[in-house]
Amino acid sequence: MSEIKEKILSILKETVSIDSFSATENENRVSEYLYDYMKSMKYFEDNPNLFGNFKIEDDYLGRRISYGMVRGKSNKTVVLMNHHDVVGIDDYGSIKEYAFDIERLPEKIREININTEALEDLNSGEWIFGRGAADMKGGLAIQLAYLERYSEMEEREGNILFISVPDEESYSTGMRGAVKLLSRLKEEFELEYSFLIDCEPNFKVNGKHVVSLGTAGKCMPVILAQGQKSHICRCFDGLNPIGVLGEIFSRTELSLEFSDELDGEITVPPTWNYFKDMKVEYDVSIPIRACGYFSVISFYTSPDEILEKLKRISNDSFKAYVNKMKMIYSEYKCRNMHCSEREIEFKPEVLSFEELMNIASEKDKEGFGRFYGKLYDEISEKIVKNEINYPQATIRIMDEVMNFTGISYPVIVLGFAPPYYPALNSRKISGKGHIIDECYNLIRDYAHDNFNYDLNYENYTVGLSDCSYCAVDRAFDYDSFSLNTPMWGKLYSIDFEGIEKLNIPSIIFGPWSKDYHQATERVNRESLTVIVPKLIDEIVNYIFKNK
Repeated sequence: MSEIKEKILSILKETVSIDSFSATENENRVSEYLYDYMKSMKYFEDNPNLFGNFKIEDDYLGRRISYGMVRGKSNKTVVLMNHHDVVGIDDYGSIKEYAFDIERLPEKIREININTEALEDLNSGEWIFGRGAADMKGGLAIQLAYLERYSEMEEREGNILFISVPDEESYSTGMRGAVKLLSRLKEEFELEYSFLIDCEPNFKVNGKHVVSLGTAGKCMPVILAQGQKSHICRCFDGLNPIGVLGEIFSRTELSLEFSDELDGEITVPPTWNYFKDMKVEYDVSIPIRACGYFSVISFYTSPDEILEKLKRISNDSFKAYVNKMKMIYSEYKCRNMHCSEREIEFKPEVLSFEELMNIASEKDKEGFGRFYGKLYDEISEKIVKNEINYPQATIRIMDEVMNFTGISYPVIVLGFAPPYYPALNSRKISGKGHIIDECYNLIRDYAHDNFNYDLNYENYTVGLSDCSYCAVDRAFDYDSFSLNTPMWGKLYSIDFEGIEKLNIPSIIFGPWSKDYHQATERVNRESLTVIVPKLIDEIVNYIFKNK
């Protein structure tokens, strides 16, 4: 494997130099680089039908998935998957212009305040710094160099399929689109997808390199609360939706009720990304609506189950806030001689977005169809122009549908905003889970015996990954999820059925790295160029000879 060391370093330097920010056209510059690199390989000169750039359907940036397949004797196929987009570089401050230069950055990074551990790693010379060096152009470089090495071998037992996707850091447009590419290649070449290695960076805990055998799920519930408007000096005549939403916030923020647990691992509790009233102008009245959204990380809880839990919490929160108003108003009346004797009466109502859509359709089916089509097109145009993001667009759609219904009483509406990542633990895939343990045990023992390098595993990475779209370890009501996701359609969708048919067992195994998404992002040189490439080779050989 020593012959690919310099290739890995060369590919890393060249790909890091490309500022392929997520959700931008610059991602295509890496696709072009990868296409040109594979085109120059002797194998693909002889087999031009086995590589290319696959255009993602309906992608407003025209992004492409780069792929190349080297054929072997059997239909067994190992997929080497990575992503080539990177996050922004504002954290580099005054040295931003050097963020993509792995040769000049080490000296320049001394000019900014970095932590002691990063400084020690910098001085050691054992680490490569740069935006994307760890997440995840290091993994890309390993896999592309390995593909080239495999193409030069005389005896090849099975197939290696290299696939590099855009947009992992934003909405995973690349991997969601790759389901179609993988399905097409499977059918065209009668492939048997035996294993997938997502070469995302790994970290160490207690001196052991942690391999992820699964990837946590993530959904983003969106809550729109409608109250009853009133003058602030007559606040007991109205219902403040901020108060209702605040009650929901207090019962969900950092709530362990939403955390899943497995074998000593637990998902982080929810945290809110956004919380705001929807009042545009200023006046002395309480707002009519408020909204917010938060992230729920899961190992096994489905969106349906999360929605049901939120319905209960929303209903209880509504009642709690009204009861609070009643108690305060009761005391207020005793202390105000001019107060009326009327009582506060608000009945809780909680709707899913699907239920709200049904109300709108029942009001005027044809008219609502035209209205919703026009609204979706308008939102699409704003997204293409980067004037709005998916969660904001979700709120806008929920708000406009509420307007169409004419509902004027207090109500809470629940939906989901993209992106959605299904949880996956490949050990739970029926009939295929055994291969995960076998491959992990293989590389754990090999690393210890040959490199004195220790591995450990986690059942799920909570950092999320594109492995969510490789297989399904448990089914749920896909239709219900799509009907409660306002953005579902041309702008956002997941081919759940296609993913089920692929059902590729996967692990997340890449080079030892630190501080990804920070200015001190770095990848360990030996792990990148020696250890991980060799362990990937061990997995490939095992799959082809034993599965």
